[in-house]
Amino acid sequence: EGDTLTKIMIVSQDMGQQHELENLANTDALTGLFNKRYFEKMMEIRDEKKKPYALFYMDLDFFKPVNDTYGHPAGDVVLRDIAAAIQSCIRSSDILVRYGGDEFVFGYEGDISKEELDRKVKKVYDILNKGYTRGDLLKNMSVPCSIGIVTAIGGSFDYAKLLKEADNAMYDAKINGKNTYVIREL
Repeated sequence: EGDTLTKIMIVSQDMGQQHELENLANTDALTGLFNKRYFEKMMEIRDEKKKPYALFYMDLDFFKPVNDTYGHPAGDVVLRDIAAAIQSCIRSSDILVRYGGDEFVFGYEGDISKEELDRKVKKVYDILNKGYTRGDLLKNMSVPCSIGIVTAIGGSFDYAKLLKEADNAMYDAKINGKNTYVIREL
């Protein structure tokens, strides 16, 4: 009143619940990886920055028999373990998502020379093909995958187009004999 402070109002908000809801909206419930929605947002930001990057589109070869033979709960365990294995092969700045079913996509920013992309693929193949064992159910099962890679350089920064091309490259890899990869530069 006048020049004298007579009341103080304190407003507080619990941000924990909002953070938890955001986290749920941006992650895949099964693997804990980012989901398609979050990935698309991040890739649009990368497109705006016009920095070179590569998209890796991965599909596990022969995964359906795991579900058919051991059941979906066992398949879910394998998918979680594979997600963790792939995550261990990439940098924290790379964005990995479970794109759907047994498909994974990640964006790789930085040196996208063919040699560097070959090294990145080799790391993924080394960890997935070393022999996967989980309890008594799955023993020494390798997890082959086909990978399509597309590089975004120059003026080709259109995430939707690049993703479609990476998907097509992945299918070409499957046609070439599975557990292989195809790199395309756009």
